[in-house]
Amino acid sequence: MAAGSYDMNIYKTVLIVDDDPIQVSLLTSYFVALGVRTVDGATNAAEALTKLLENGANLDLLVTDLQMPQMDGLEFMRNIKDTEFKGKFAIISGVKTDLIGHAARLAQMHNLDLIGHISKPITKQSLDAVFLKEHEKEVAPTKETNSVITQEAFSHAMRYGEIVAYYQPKVSVVSGKIEGAEALARWVKNDGTRISPDDFVKFASAAGRMNELTFHLFDTVLSDMRELLLSTPDLKVAINLDAENIRNRALPDQFFDRMKMKGIKPKNISFEVTESNILNLDVTTLEVLSRLRVFDFDLAIDDFGTGSSNIQTLRDFPYSELKIDKSFISDAVTNSFSRETVRAAVNLARQQGMNIVAEGVEDMATWEMIESLGIDQAQGYLVSKAMPKEDFGKFLLQHPKGIRLNAA
Repeated sequence: MAAGSYDMNIYKTVLIVDDDPIQVSLLTSYFVALGVRTVDGATNAAEALTKLLENGANLDLLVTDLQMPQMDGLEFMRNIKDTEFKGKFAIISGVKTDLIGHAARLAQMHNLDLIGHISKPITKQSLDAVFLKEHEKEVAPTKETNSVITQEAFSHAMRYGEIVAYYQPKVSVVSGKIEGAEALARWVKNDGTRISPDDFVKFASAAGRMNELTFHLFDTVLSDMRELLLSTPDLKVAINLDAENIRNRALPDQFFDRMKMKGIKPKNISFEVTESNILNLDVTTLEVLSRLRVFDFDLAIDDFGTGSSNIQTLRDFPYSELKIDKSFISDAVTNSFSRETVRAAVNLARQQGMNIVAEGVEDMATWEMIESLGIDQAQGYLVSKAMPKEDFGKFLLQHPKGIRLNAA
């Protein structure tokens, strides 16, 4: 990853909570070096809560230890809800790694915007892995809006090309070759304002317009691929399918007809289905997914491990690819439960002859771990964030023989 100075404009104000003043001082120096405007510290949770009650709404990042006298970090997290703090949240602690993982899940249950958890003793590398990763994520070119989405605005966005495809590469773990990408819908208005994907996808689902959004993204990808395939003929782009899509019996024919008109072959397109979207085996679902395979499309089960029917899902549905969820991949190096979950998923997929993709690969230790387990492809910030078609096209041209992570 690139080194050098960073303008951490994603964080203007940071509060560090740790009963060890030396840790507060070290972390303060770290954030100041990154260009954070205001860094404050508290040596106990009660003091931190007072600061949050006074100025929590203006705080961008809260970093806390877990082991503290009087009020520990877990109690502290429960009390944060009584303040106006809505910023990012991170845990840094010397407790056992598995306990930090449980604390992280508790933070998410308290609706805290957790960006990562770090074990002590801290290193610059471990801090960078959390805080620079967050900084490098997709940031709106000018501003982001949380305005209410209307039917008219949604229709306008699709009609005038404001909803576009961003591409996150998938690369071979063995060779580093760029073998594909996942297409992600992004709404970027003409003035540079972005609408959160979570917001407009939820809107489309609630409004019964997911089929419309899916076909818009599909058509956009087909148009983009006419250019992308010039440099990478074997490129395969994956498109997500929603439960509403899978209830449409005409879906396979509609996809195939659109591709035939554009001159794109099924080998260049695959579909991803989130496990939680399919909980029951029914006639329509099985027919739609099976016909997609008959048309020679690859079909992936996405976010494997987060739903409620893991092994049964692999047995009952005609998947050709398994994507292991980033919640297991991201801490599999340090968490034995996550690592064994990944290992078990790999063994299951191998028995079914499926391609295996690891999501959320963000550091070399994780890359080396998935390589040792025989996982086929990697996707995550270690390789690249999702990017617009123009940047993805350049990315392909810059790495015709694959990426070299050791030189990054």
